[in-house]
Amino acid sequence: FHNWSHDVLETGVGSLSNWGDAHLRGVFQARGEVELLNYWELNGSVGYSPESVSRTLTRGGPVMVDPATVRSSFRFQSDRRNWFNVGPRIEYNRATRGDWSEFSVDAEMEVRPSSGLQLEIEPELSLERNPHQYVGETGALGYAPTFGTRYLFGDLDRTEFSMETRLDWAFSPHLTLQLFAQPLISAGSYRSYRQLTRPGTYRFDVFEEGTFEDAAATCVGGRTCEAPDGTRHVDFDGDGTADYSFGDRDFNVRSLIGNAVLRWEYRPGSPIFFVWQRQQSEEAALGDFSFGRDVGAMFGAPSDDRFIIKVDYWLGL
Repeated sequence: FHNWSHDVLETGVGSLSNWGDAHLRGVFQARGEVELLNYWELNGSVGYSPESVSRTLTRGGPVMVDPATVRSSFRFQSDRRNWFNVGPRIEYNRATRGDWSEFSVDAEMEVRPSSGLQLEIEPELSLERNPHQYVGETGALGYAPTFGTRYLFGDLDRTEFSMETRLDWAFSPHLTLQLFAQPLISAGSYRSYRQLTRPGTYRFDVFEEGTFEDAAATCVGGRTCEAPDGTRHVDFDGDGTADYSFGDRDFNVRSLIGNAVLRWEYRPGSPIFFVWQRQQSEEAALGDFSFGRDVGAMFGAPSDDRFIIKVDYWLGL
């Protein structure tokens, strides 16, 4: 080993016994890293966030328990001195109850074929399962335990891919080009719906999925159902008639952000900057993730292009 280190961190916690309902955030974490003789680096961490309460999960409503989570990550980095180096990372987090989980993998790649050219690419894929994603709230059929308002949540499956890209190219000491691009595609699908039953807890009333019938917007065989137009109906009291309705929450987001800056120093201390900024974005309500389809839709999305020219002149006074 060239060097190694380890540490154990305790953040915001006196002890587990006095964590209590007043604590909103905290984590116990152990981390270690080592540099090998070939200049490769390895590091990893494990952490535990005790159960706490949250003021934000209900978006300003009553406090709600945020389940304890176990977190882990591992990363290695090849020799940064080489013309090509890579640093993949993997992370997995899971709640101790409630079925929340998150998995992500990314890789930082750097290519330097010459002293004047450098390319950095960082693709990342993230998968999340969230059984307590906030959907909305309603005063329909007032619910006394949560102060007259019903707070609704959904079981969300989300998939997201992004790839941050940077290029620095020095054609000469007086002429350089910088490029930056960040494509992103994300999809989320809701599988079930539920209602918080008591404040300060992680207890829910899960609505069974039923079949929609046109007559008076009824749900047959369950307390929630989806109409052909995507509208979601909820029957709180189970009498067969919808008490609350909202639009389809499934989503697809495709976006692309890009910048290009060409710098030309036409005389000592006097550069000209040619800047191109591009933004593209599109949203849909499909819910499923399809890489080829979503990438095509991203490049076909409406764009906002801006061109800027900045001229500096050094007076030399």
